[in-house]
Amino acid sequence: MKENTLYEILEVSEKASDEVIEKAYKVLVKKYHPDLQAETKREDAEKKMKQINEAYEILSNPTKRNEYDAQLEQKRKQKERISTNQNNYGYNNLKNENKENLKTNKNIENTDKFYDKIRLEYEKKLKKEEELKRMQMQEKLNKEYENAYYDYLKSLGYKIKYKWTKENIKDILIVILIMISLITIMWFIPPTHDWMVNFYEQNPIIKIIIDIVLEIVKSIFTGIWNFITSIFK
Repeated sequence: MKENTLYEILEVSEKASDEVIEKAYKVLVKKYHPDLQAETKREDAEKKMKQINEAYEILSNPTKRNEYDAQLEQKRKQKERISTNQNNYGYNNLKNENKENLKTNKNIENTDKFYDKIRLEYEKKLKKEEELKRMQMQEKLNKEYENAYYDYLKSLGYKIKYKWTKENIKDILIVILIMISLITIMWFIPPTHDWMVNFYEQNPIIKIIIDIVLEIVKSIFTGIWNFITSIFK
């Protein structure tokens, strides 16, 4: 089982400032404090709080943090050396098993170069996968920290202004397109078509809203059509 780093325990980036670390600590204390948990979750919360306090004690101290960062880097280099040795071992085995067969193939003039190419591509693939996993983990940690921080601010009575992102806008557009597609399908089905017409005619407010929307859509498409035709004139 993978051991979490102190940064992962506090749910912050390894490049996080002292201010970010302190804020993250306060949010996590609010979230996992044993006195705020149900009786069944209190024991787990105490263990979690112990980890959080130990992580904060080290990362909030510049000297201890530098020492921890050095140890962390050393562990990673050691792990990378072990991984490289394992990859080379597998590569050499593969090379030895197939070397005689490949030598008989006249289309391959240099077996060593061929295997070097395979090894480089394999190592490149591994690095790419590791980088992707690291980015996904960092994105997840940042999102969880942001949500916890906003929840903490809300608990203090602050009003949080919703921040629109490209993903939010994309999701909304997808929902709108799905709704338009469903409405279009329903319009061409006789039973639902009759129901939609009756609903439109019997509800004045809905009728006004739909008429306004249709006029806006008509204006947009008319403008687009006029723009396209003006280009080809």
